[in-house]
Amino acid sequence: MYRELLGIPSEHAFVRTDMKWDEGKKMDVDWFWYDEKDMNGDVIAKYVVKVIKFIYPPQKAEISYQKFTPDSISLLASGELS
Repeated sequence: MYRELLGIPSEHAFVRTDMKWDEGKKMDVDWFWYDEKDMNGDVIAKYVVKVIKFIYPPQKAEISYQKFTPDSISLLASGELS
């Protein structure tokens, strides 16, 4: 799902490396960490996807992302996916 939203090319691997979740009274927050690998298996970018799910009506979700360099030092892009 996130692969398509982020525009990851089909020839690249998109591998989840970690996840974390927090449950709250009004919302749940999930974080997913991904590596984008080229056809040689080299990591070319790292992503953090944050999903906020609101429990009460209207029960919507907000999805945002951050894209980093392979060394995780520099932020390349960020924004909303939903």
